[in-house]
Amino acid sequence: MLLIQATFKEVASRGEKVRVLLEPLTPANSSGPAWEPKFVHNSYIIGTHDGARATTNYRDWRFNTFVPKTYASYFEKWDLLSDDQLCLNRAYLSIFQLDIETRSEREFLCLHCDPNEPDNEPHAIYKKGPHLHIVAALNPIPRAHIPLNMVHLQTILSSIETLSEAIESAVVMLKEEILNRLLNI
Repeated sequence: MLLIQATFKEVASRGEKVRVLLEPLTPANSSGPAWEPKFVHNSYIIGTHDGARATTNYRDWRFNTFVPKTYASYFEKWDLLSDDQLCLNRAYLSIFQLDIETRSEREFLCLHCDPNEPDNEPHAIYKKGPHLHIVAALNPIPRAHIPLNMVHLQTILSSIETLSEAIESAVVMLKEEILNRLLNI
């Protein structure tokens, strides 16, 4: 059975919840990123941005964080199961920094969740719940899936509400333990 299922109406109304979930990462005078629904093949995407979308590809959308020259990207990909039922395929948050010398962005940290990763996949136990990728580290660390909630995985994956709570907790942790520290470098 696929985990994290919802009706189309529930998913379509989720954008505001996503905005609130990401609000801790945004500048003090901001109320969180803008969000936008997008249909791609048989999937419903909730993508976030700061009002400016560089391309039509939701993976390229960014929003400002409260740390100068540091940006984030978040999207949820919901796959269509029937006319009115979807399941969460992935929820991905990526953090980027602008390299002043090259004037290009560099992804350095990701918070991912792949709740419907097939059980027979090698790293499924680590990928299903919220997990980190430390992209800025040396190989092989960037490809490691560092789980945040393995002990409570079944509870966390029982509904979109419990998964959202786990993601929100991880977002606050990233704010306090990573982004706040970037301000002091």
